[in-house]
Amino acid sequence: MDPSSIVPLFQPLPFPAPIWLLETLLILGFFLHALPMNVVLGGGFLSAALIFSGRNNKESFSYRAGKALATSLPLFISFAVTQGIVPLLFVQLLYGPAFYTSSILMAVPWISVIFIVLISYYMSYVVIYRYFKNGAMQNTAGIVKSSMLLLVMSVGFALVGFLFSNNMTLMLSPEKWLSMYSHNANGLNLNLGEPQLIPRYLHFLVASFAVAGMTLGIFGLYIAKRDADFSKYMIVFGSKLYLGATLLQVPVGFWYLKSLPAGMAQRFMGGDTIGTAVFGASMVFMLVAIIATAMACTNANKKMFLVGLTANALTILAMIFNRHQLRVWLLTHVQPSTVPVATQWDLLITFVVSAVALIVYLVWLSKLCVKAFAAPVQAPDGERLAAQ
Repeated sequence: MDPSSIVPLFQPLPFPAPIWLLETLLILGFFLHALPMNVVLGGGFLSAALIFSGRNNKESFSYRAGKALATSLPLFISFAVTQGIVPLLFVQLLYGPAFYTSSILMAVPWISVIFIVLISYYMSYVVIYRYFKNGAMQNTAGIVKSSMLLLVMSVGFALVGFLFSNNMTLMLSPEKWLSMYSHNANGLNLNLGEPQLIPRYLHFLVASFAVAGMTLGIFGLYIAKRDADFSKYMIVFGSKLYLGATLLQVPVGFWYLKSLPAGMAQRFMGGDTIGTAVFGASMVFMLVAIIATAMACTNANKKMFLVGLTANALTILAMIFNRHQLRVWLLTHVQPSTVPVATQWDLLITFVVSAVALIVYLVWLSKLCVKAFAAPVQAPDGERLAAQ
């Protein structure tokens, strides 16, 4: 059966902006979403492990680092959710015939994402206000409970990521849609038989621990003048975590490339000029990040850590660009270029101004939250990040 025969048509309306601009906003929007998303996913597991490992000594660096990371998670969750709206809207606009179909096929697990996010988000606040602020962390039992809550919260966000991976891969496979609907027309499908599902998901999951490590290092930079020893611990530990996760990414990445449909991996290896150039750039950025963080591991070198941090951000951006290219190559039956364009400059300007205003607001909110959690350096148990 020709898959194009079951792919819906685009809605009979022109795009409100040029396709190149919509694709650019999609890529940049996902980049701004991916950074806090990775902090939430990897940071939740990491904070749970650090708090649990330091449960017998609240003055230990591991306990204090885990607590600082856990305290910041609600802020990163709000960033991830808010920034996630942008790429989701542009995916719907550019690839609606495929995205809406795959979403309907897995309607029940897809709609459950909302409830999982709400519950997990709520649990992050429970940890802060029930355990961190109300004295429940005074005994080992309270510390263990808080780490377990963080673990459950992280599993919830990991499940959300898995469901997204299901949908994003299912939309690329129109040849599966009819048989999947015939098997179950109640929206209870998942794309579990897809070869690239697990390596693609692991590629994001492992990366989240690398980004979480970088986040700890940023915390270390922030308190460098307040507590030099603790700052050094977080920069070194964060760099080591980044190195370990990134080296693990190498076999996961090769597995992901091998799982792609025939000919797709070759496009990143010389078959496509732009694809190869961006993929090559991502490898260079990753190598620079590895070398810089390896140097930061030895003596908490702040300049080298910043180099690694910048190179890692560029690596993520390049990988997101390659991810978009792969989607374009695979979605041969959904061609946004066939849709007419009638640029609506008033709406476009409104969107850009709103997006910039939102970013400015989030930056202001971040500074406000940092000040709110600031405390005198002599705080007895290092309860707040600035005091640590």
